[in-house]
Amino acid sequence: MIPYFYTFVEYFFIVYFLLFNTINLFYLVIAFYDVRRRVMGRGYEGFDIAMKSPFTPPLSILVPAYNEDKTIVESIKSLLRLRFPRLEIVIINDGSSDNTLEVLIEAFQMKRIDMNYVEKISTARVKAYYVSQGDLPDHIQRFVVLDKENGGKADALNAGINASFCPYFVSIDADSIIDEAALLQAFRSVLDQQDIVAIGGQVAIVNSSDVENGAVLEPRLSRKWIVRFQIVEYIRSFSMGRTALSRLQSILIISGVFGIFNKDFVQKTGGYLTRFLSSKIAAEYTGHHVETVCEDMEIIVRMQRYIKEKKLSKRITYVPHPLAWTEAPEDLGSLSKQRNRWQRGLIETMIYHRKMLFNRKYGRIGFFAFPYFFIFELLGAPIELLGYITLPILFVLDNLNFLYLILFTAVSIVYGIFLSVLSVVMSAWPVKTAETDIEGKSLIYFKGIKEIIILVTAAIFENLGYRQLTVWWRIKGIVDFFKGKKGWEKFDRKGFGTEANKEDKNAVTAA
Repeated sequence: MIPYFYTFVEYFFIVYFLLFNTINLFYLVIAFYDVRRRVMGRGYEGFDIAMKSPFTPPLSILVPAYNEDKTIVESIKSLLRLRFPRLEIVIINDGSSDNTLEVLIEAFQMKRIDMNYVEKISTARVKAYYVSQGDLPDHIQRFVVLDKENGGKADALNAGINASFCPYFVSIDADSIIDEAALLQAFRSVLDQQDIVAIGGQVAIVNSSDVENGAVLEPRLSRKWIVRFQIVEYIRSFSMGRTALSRLQSILIISGVFGIFNKDFVQKTGGYLTRFLSSKIAAEYTGHHVETVCEDMEIIVRMQRYIKEKKLSKRITYVPHPLAWTEAPEDLGSLSKQRNRWQRGLIETMIYHRKMLFNRKYGRIGFFAFPYFFIFELLGAPIELLGYITLPILFVLDNLNFLYLILFTAVSIVYGIFLSVLSVVMSAWPVKTAETDIEGKSLIYFKGIKEIIILVTAAIFENLGYRQLTVWWRIKGIVDFFKGKKGWEKFDRKGFGTEANKEDKNAVTAA
């Protein structure tokens, strides 16, 4: 009996890793065509048409802010520079304990006003409203700040939705910078396909880049390997994984860093999940007075569920080239907090919407996307750890099959390295966007051959230590979830354009 058990264990882990990596290879194949097609189309976007068209609706930019006094001004400056016909900016100060509100008031000449605030989505108490009295670009039609009691990022977004006037809104993190043409690039898809109710875009890492007046003047590759590993992750996850899931109409998450939503549809589905919600739909789907630490995933899953149950001709999509820049953790402690929260948020979403798992009522989302996230994203960490543990256990028991060792290493490590390297190469592959475009454009924002080689090297070594660390952090997130942990655990950020960032930039240049 025992030899059969050993054989079962060996076959299980080999098949599991082989299936996981083959599905991801399938994603890369699907994404490659779409990425190249969209990069090639950059030369024919016709942004001027969208800018001048009276049919381009105004857009609200919602920026939840909690203790963001280091980055908030640079982030808002980047918003003022965005190319779009008509914009309103709504900053939501979510009970910050630092100087976020004071920094905003001083930098943008904010004046407190009375405002007609209709609470269509229930939130924590809004204490005050401020409007900018400073000089604003002509396309910025309204710039207000809401000061509210702390309720979390999701609650801040709900308050921003209540206060906004436009039919579409874009949710942006206060510690992010949006590329000047990103909104027009993403919104072109909305104008071309009226059935889109949410659209996400690529997120890139800004650490060590040259940032001035809210704009990324020159992307620079951080000299810290922990950041380089995350860049590879972002390339694989955003550029390839989500592009493929979008093409399969199976996307379950749009990053909170950058996403455009139809406001009316979000209100119909109840808004972002918080303990303050009184929405009938949210209560029916998730229960009363519950919340999540990953609101960006939960609301997309709920919207997909609503679309399928109501049999609506609506869809959620992702485009790989509109760009938002965000600051990534630069130390293991901060990164572990982030991955811990992501894992807890995944579990919460899986539990709230467990009805969708292997349910034919939800089509390919119920039979493919949701099971993928459950089997490989939620259960993947403990299964991978058990796979590693089998090697020394079988060795001690003198039952370690040499062929099993070779196959396990091949399907779990070597296959993973191949996929990571392939993701970097595909993202860096140049495509001509016009006859005069000699060098071509690529999805990746680093152009030098030295930087590409470094990223390929990072893609190799990411699977040899870093990946195993993320497995451990995800397992700890599972344990913390069952212990009842609910905290967000924000990590400290360096900020854009700070002296520390400039020193890092100079170090990169010297290197």
